[in-house]
Amino acid sequence: SGLRRLGAVGIFTLELSSVFLQLLQVSIYAPENSWWRKPEVVLFVHRALTVPTFVYCRLIVLPFVLWRSALFESQEWLEQIAKVFSPGWAEKLYTMFNGSLCLIFALNLVLFRRLLFHPHLKQIVKQKGCVSR
Repeated sequence: SGLRRLGAVGIFTLELSSVFLQLLQVSIYAPENSWWRKPEVVLFVHRALTVPTFVYCRLIVLPFVLWRSALFESQEWLEQIAKVFSPGWAEKLYTMFNGSLCLIFALNLVLFRRLLFHPHLKQIVKQKGCVSR
């Protein structure tokens, strides 16, 4: 059904973003003499992989594809829920679902700010004397 497809897209996009966030974490917390800890590698992982993927998956796909679809295409399954349980349940579920997505989006904005101004990233760049562009 459409709801399962939306769920699968949501899980895939959040997991894809998480993979690059974890790769950034690996490069930031790698041992000092490791190839992963080189400022060029850390900056590449941050600027070329992690930030664009985060923006696309969490700030574009989540609100504009998944949330929009859930808002406007959920009428049919809300009617089915109202028939199975009671008329008030569908509206409560709809409110909880959209409230949760709103909270997730707000948290993603906070995480995006932290991702852009990560203190360890600044320290690695400053420590090696690499010029930040």
